[in-house]
Amino acid sequence: MKLELLFQNIIDNFAACGNKVAVAVSGGIDSIVLLHLIINWTRKKNFSLPTALIVDHRLRPESQEEANFVSNYVKQLGVESFILNWERQSIAGNIQSQARKARYRLLTEWCTNNNIEYLFVAHHRDDQAETFLLRLERGSGIDGLSSMDYKSFSHGICILRPLLDFSRSDIEKYAKFYQLKWVEDRSNQNLKYKRTLYRNLLNASDNQDILTQRICLSALHMKRAVQALMYYTRLAFDNCVNIHDLGYIEIKPNEFYKLPEEIVLRVFLYSIMAIGNRRYKPRYNSLTFIFNKILYKDCDIDLTFSGCKIKKYGENILIIRESSKIEAVSVNLPDNKPIQWDNRFSCTILGSHKCQVTIAPLKKTQKIPKSLRKYSCCPEVLYSLPVVQKDEKILAYPYMHHNTDNVAKYIISCTIRENLINHLLT
Repeated sequence: MKLELLFQNIIDNFAACGNKVAVAVSGGIDSIVLLHLIINWTRKKNFSLPTALIVDHRLRPESQEEANFVSNYVKQLGVESFILNWERQSIAGNIQSQARKARYRLLTEWCTNNNIEYLFVAHHRDDQAETFLLRLERGSGIDGLSSMDYKSFSHGICILRPLLDFSRSDIEKYAKFYQLKWVEDRSNQNLKYKRTLYRNLLNASDNQDILTQRICLSALHMKRAVQALMYYTRLAFDNCVNIHDLGYIEIKPNEFYKLPEEIVLRVFLYSIMAIGNRRYKPRYNSLTFIFNKILYKDCDIDLTFSGCKIKKYGENILIIRESSKIEAVSVNLPDNKPIQWDNRFSCTILGSHKCQVTIAPLKKTQKIPKSLRKYSCCPEVLYSLPVVQKDEKILAYPYMHHNTDNVAKYIISCTIRENLINHLLT
């Protein structure tokens, strides 16, 4: 089939060739077709067969039965599958949004634990158009309206979307040609979900295929605009931001205020995300409220927002981690692997002594070590640093020039610059 030939041309350009891969399989027609295509591709290339990952959200009475049906059918296709269950508590707010986040968390955790770098998902052209309309209704900016990527990253796993060039009708023709079996999710027909409304809207068009293609083209234009803005945002970081080894960001207003407002807002946003340990962007209204205060040059700034302390210190604006939001980490030694702490520091403890230590910020009641007091920085910075402690005795902290014990060697380094690069490049 034509779709199969085009698919193989697309997937050959991905870096996944020869690697063990996983496929997210809901059991719907899209994911079953994707799995079938990848099975054929791996067999043709003599690669390892994919692993099918089935998420049971347990939101419908029949979901477990459907997951078992999909698992058995996948086995008939010749591949191994695993069912991942969402062990949720009570749900409030947007159910679909929370289910989506839980789904990606379960999928990427499984991939990480099983040394799989690539996860295939079955988003297609109609999904792209529906997402554009959903976000347009919500008042999204150009980031939200830009098209989905063939390749993105979530929790360190590479997410691949090889079906983005294909329509739902293309996928249906393929499934019928190969007589594939799939599950019809009744919630896809439920009009209480906005996506269903927009799907029906597209279906009601006189020429759905052309309308969908044009919406996807608009999304592509948005993506190009975002890429241009991100280029200038990276330049702005080089010119008006200091990323300090003590785990905070300093913005130089003299350069900052000369930039176009959209670039200034992006510099501020990504600084907040990097320091505040945030994977997702904060609410736009909340962000702009804080941002507008910063734009008043004579305003005395001392605010907390999104896990950060934002304050004017001298002539500059500091973005510091809010110490009360930092979670302590307990470590059973020996453990010579790097430990990511608060997404700002990497801590490695080298040694063979068995004990448990805690990595946590200093309490306001604790005395600041002498070698830290020499840094001419805002005192609140010092209470946001990782400090290795055992029974409240301080063993190590960043840039300590001596060991307080002979049991282990401590290596603590700031990772904000690397994290920012990841934010700005993806």
